[in-house]
Order: sequence, then structure tokens, then C-alpha cells
Amino acid sequence: MIEDIQSDLKKFIGKGVVIVQHGFLEAKYLISKLNYSITYDVLNITDEKSDNYLKINLNQIYKIENNEKEIKLYLDNDIIVSISI
Repeated sequence: MIEDIQSDLKKFIGKGVVIVQHGFLEAKYLISKLNYSITYDVLNITDEKSDNYLKINLNQIYKIENNEKEIKLYLDNDIIVSISI
């Protein structure tokens, strides 16, 4: 799963993206210049131009959907995080 997420996120490095969280808590994050790292099964998405960030425990992800412009991460507790250009 980690390898899949890394290969999907590589196409978004350095680009502006919108991250939308759907579920019991809804939120929208704007990332001007995406960067990411994975440390101890935690995906860290950061913005090189601001203090905006998002951290996701990879053990909570049970499904991934992707295309050229969007990645959807399905997490436990009925949460969907979409990362799109």
C-alpha cells in the first residue's frame, strides 16, 4: 500500500493541490507546492510555501482510487480524503 501511495503522489510533487476531507468531519486544505514524506506509517503532506499540512495514519487506509488528476484515500470511520490538481 505504501508503494502505491508513493507512486501516486509523485505526480503531484511541487504542484498546487486541493485536499478535501469527506465524512463525519469535512474540511478543505489548499497546498500551493506539495511535498510529502512517510515516517513510521504516517503520511505527511506539507506545503513548501506555507504552514499547511495533513498527516494520515496509513494503517487506516483500506482502499485507494486514482486517476491523472485525483487520488482518493478511503479511511476507516467512513472518511474519504481526495487530493486533486
